[in-house]
Amino acid sequence: MSSTVPDLGDADQLKALLENVASPEQLRELLDAPGVDDEMIEGFVAAAGAEDVLDKVFGLMGEHFVAERAGNDGGVIRWDVTAPGGTLSYGLVVRDGAAIGERGAPDGPKVTLTLSAPTLLRLCAGRLNGVQGFMTGKIKLSGDMMFGAKLPGWFDY
Repeated sequence: MSSTVPDLGDADQLKALLENVASPEQLRELLDAPGVDDEMIEGFVAAAGAEDVLDKVFGLMGEHFVAERAGNDGGVIRWDVTAPGGTLSYGLVVRDGAAIGERGAPDGPKVTLTLSAPTLLRLCAGRLNGVQGFMTGKIKLSGDMMFGAKLPGWFDY
């Protein structure tokens, strides 16, 4: 992966970039490219397809979940992500040593996080501390605050 700003008009290039992101390191490389700001990220998400981008992100969450860090803790997390075109809801179920992300609002979440697509990508890339994001209003949290505070430590960045 190269550290160049993607051509937002080239759908094939955007799809290839999205397909090649398989780790927080690769996501960081994309976010750290010169000129990448929230507006650029929102443009990328819109051009690549918000659902495709978020499907990829939530799929990768499961791959980068570290079960030992969660111990016996678990539950359902709802993520309401503001993306170009509206808010999309995703669920992340942490249970039996695994984390499984899927599109759609889950039933009975223990905690709900509300954030923008750029904030989610930065959080997943390790470029935004979850507590800092909450304290600055970039991440809104409702439900079990203690559970929500533990979440970032359960993933490798």
